[in-house]
Amino acid sequence: MNDLTKAFAKGLYVHAVGGPLTHNSGCLVEGALDLGIPVKLNVAQVTSRHASMPLKDVDLKPLVSQPFAGYGGYLVDITHTNQFAPFDGITAPLAYLNQSDAAAFSSVPNKHLLFAAHENAFISKAGMRQPIAFGLSNSLIAAAAQRPAFANRKRAALRNFRPTLNQSLRALLDISYIPALAKRIPVDSTDLVPHAYLDALLNTSVCLAYGGDFYSPIMGNAWFAKNDPAFAEAHTFTRLDAPAVILRWDSFRLWESFAAGCLTVHLDFEKYGFALPVKPKAWEHYVPINLDNIAGSVDAMLDREKDWPAIAEQGRAWAIEHYAPRPTTIRVLSQMLRHAMV
Repeated sequence: MNDLTKAFAKGLYVHAVGGPLTHNSGCLVEGALDLGIPVKLNVAQVTSRHASMPLKDVDLKPLVSQPFAGYGGYLVDITHTNQFAPFDGITAPLAYLNQSDAAAFSSVPNKHLLFAAHENAFISKAGMRQPIAFGLSNSLIAAAAQRPAFANRKRAALRNFRPTLNQSLRALLDISYIPALAKRIPVDSTDLVPHAYLDALLNTSVCLAYGGDFYSPIMGNAWFAKNDPAFAEAHTFTRLDAPAVILRWDSFRLWESFAAGCLTVHLDFEKYGFALPVKPKAWEHYVPINLDNIAGSVDAMLDREKDWPAIAEQGRAWAIEHYAPRPTTIRVLSQMLRHAMV
């Protein structure tokens, strides 16, 4: 730890391209500050997501500064543009960050390290890519610290996702998994206003926290390469080891569910190739869904109802251990240092 703080003693500069700090970059700033590493920013705003919002009570204005070649390290967040932004003249450790829904289609020059959300082990683009999770903010962990005991929660499953585009997995499960589950346990699909969603999580036993969009290769169609080169480049992968994959699988709701101590329900991480630095274990940290056997997935969950409290608490402990701001920042900055030494 002392080596890390020493390496970044001159500070970490976080540069958000095209918008405010994202959740990921905000959590990394929280982690750096927790470690005693000085931080400077190019903006004083953070993308808001209610209790998930990092740096909730931090005045960012004193941290704003213009970039210059004097910091210990640089993190360039390209989430808002999903495109590489040159950051020239830097010899200190430098990395890029992208938590965009379409991060799988973005890339940066091979010499740069890219931390990308929604990574899938079955598909990859060229370059030095590292998976990163949405993870937890300090404010979210604190907001759920005084959570009700699992036994005192309503026996129901929350299914109240915010309507968004490119969520074909949720649509599929709405017409397959949800009807089967609703025969065994009440499913709450109430539209939640922003200030009420955390209370709902804290007072409900089960949270459906899956998300994602199905993707199958389209570059076998030569029309795209001929008529839309930019689109063709985005859809060119160095490896695609499955006929179709699930992208955009990470979500705020996943980490909110872990933090709240709910029984978290998600697709099987191993089976569907969801890539994280440290993956949760099925039936230890979360309840898996197998798309090959929807009815069996529901049966398996209800058959293990006596294990729900333990799985829920183990999931929360696992998420905080590996994906609170401090451990996430230690992992990211350590990878930046190793990459700079190569």
